[in-house]
Amino acid sequence: MAGQDEIIFSGAYKDFKLGVKYDMTGKTPEQAAFVLAQISAKIEPFAYRFAGLGIDAISRFANPKGSGLQAVCGFFESTPPGTIKETLSKSIPKPELMSAAESYLLNQLLTKAGVMFKAQVHESAIEAEDEEPGDTIAFIGKYKEWVAIKKLCLENAQEYEVSGILSGINHSIVNKAYEFSGSKKDEVGAEAISKGRRRSLGNIPLALKDLSEKSGAGAPEPYLVMKALDNLGYKPYASPDMLTAAYPDIKPPKVRGRKPKG
Repeated sequence: MAGQDEIIFSGAYKDFKLGVKYDMTGKTPEQAAFVLAQISAKIEPFAYRFAGLGIDAISRFANPKGSGLQAVCGFFESTPPGTIKETLSKSIPKPELMSAAESYLLNQLLTKAGVMFKAQVHESAIEAEDEEPGDTIAFIGKYKEWVAIKKLCLENAQEYEVSGILSGINHSIVNKAYEFSGSKKDEVGAEAISKGRRRSLGNIPLALKDLSEKSGAGAPEPYLVMKALDNLGYKPYASPDMLTAAYPDIKPPKVRGRKPKG
């Protein structure tokens, strides 16, 4: 694809509005990662809210005592899975959105406990130009060999469809930011932590304890946190697969490199 390197997000829906354009000509991969992280931070809360979640109630429930992985483990050890499910079920309009509620719960627990799970990016002086949103939510990413284009026409769009496009954009940029940031991506380590464990809330603290032991006295690698949970079936960030059970027309992201677990 010809054209200059640039990253653009443009969209407005109800009380959500964001219009930014970054000229990425001559910018470093680390600066690209910073831009993607900035966009993710602004769109992700709305991806969860437009999914139909009662995000305020879930955020209040996500109350780790202390900081670090141990605080997140402590929440799951002190709160029975049945209580978690019952509480989350009151914050969703339909049972099929439980995966989205669990994703947001993890997102909030990790964030409040200060556990990094997205790419570590360095502050950059790069500034955005204003991009006036039209009747479409659009993301255009062009940086070196990477090209990504995602769009949704907002005419007659439903909230869950807006959640779907925001989640799809978020999934792409969260993972691409890891690549651009140069962060270590320990796939083998993440697989070892989740190996032999099925998707269940009770396995989350077990996996996080193993991760804590692997990390020793230092902070865990963010990618290990994200990927170990993902391998268990719990993405701690907004992604379209959290919507698929409730809205089958929202397709899950494609799995690269290996087949998804059955």
